[in-house]
Amino acid sequence: MHRIYKALVAMMFALPFSDTAVVFAQNAPRDPTIGTRSSVWMGYLVAAVFAGILLLLTLFPSKRQHEDL
Repeated sequence: MHRIYKALVAMMFALPFSDTAVVFAQNAPRDPTIGTRSSVWMGYLVAAVFAGILLLLTLFPSKRQHEDL
């Protein structure tokens, strides 16, 4: 009886996900909008800022400088 109960509970939680997958599969893909792409240089700028922050944090001296060597 306990196995049947576990199987029914598992089916109760799994069925909504399977229905959702079917609904999303029936939708058509969105049309691509070519004119609204962002610039590549903005991504490079953000990556450079993050790299600079990482470099500064890496080179920042710790409070235990005598133990770092």
